[in-house]
Amino acid sequence: MVLLYIILLVMGLSLGQLDNLATQLPVIGISAFTFAVLTQGLNALGLIAYDKINPAPLKHLGSDLPPRWKLLLDSLKLCSMVFIGFLFGYFTKGTVALPFGSSTYVLIALIFFVGIQLRNNGISLREVLFNKRGIHTGLIMIATSLIGGIVAALMLKLPVTQGLAIASGLGWYSLSSVVLNDAWGPVFGSIAFFNDLSREIISLFVIPFFMFHYRSTAVGLAGATALDCTLPIIQRSGGIEVVPLAISFGFVTNIAPPILLIFFSSIPL
Repeated sequence: MVLLYIILLVMGLSLGQLDNLATQLPVIGISAFTFAVLTQGLNALGLIAYDKINPAPLKHLGSDLPPRWKLLLDSLKLCSMVFIGFLFGYFTKGTVALPFGSSTYVLIALIFFVGIQLRNNGISLREVLFNKRGIHTGLIMIATSLIGGIVAALMLKLPVTQGLAIASGLGWYSLSSVVLNDAWGPVFGSIAFFNDLSREIISLFVIPFFMFHYRSTAVGLAGATALDCTLPIIQRSGGIEVVPLAISFGFVTNIAPPILLIFFSSIPL
């Protein structure tokens, strides 16, 4: 979490030092909103269709859900780090400059510790590879996200490769924001961040709503956060019965973003 806060602070600082800042902020807001609506909307349509074709309702629901305001507070803390960095960057423009690629080194350390955490949680390859529903849910979520990215790019008159790259974060905002910030600057890094962060915030509310009849939809809308931030919500709303699905799905959606982001962001525009 400390490394994540540092990454978001650095991204906010870079955003605050942008030229023509007043004209860039509306672009960031409109673009992030468009990507969030299209990618998550198509995720929901695809996953609900899968749940109807291949239904697997839960036998029991979980309980003891934490208050929503506590979950929202965690997301607001992340946003506040971007805002603090933005203010610092805005008022120190021309006097303070970060070394090139500094956020990338922090991200490498973050991914390293995430890998250690996965192993310490006892996630085995057998548990992941033999959960077909989790793999199917992950593939549907990835495919519908990329389609949403293409549609959003066409609507916003962006290159399709940029739309695919922004949609490839799948909720992993610390990764997508840094990769796209390094590739195309802080505007695209910020669009990716707010697009992916919105997935986590929205999933806090929709997971319990879908869980009983549409378990793949409930888990799939969480994206890459199903393996970390939203896993407690998934477990509490669906019980232990849904955890193997969440682990398998989360593993797929955590493997895909680094590959997709690097691939699409490296294609010449």
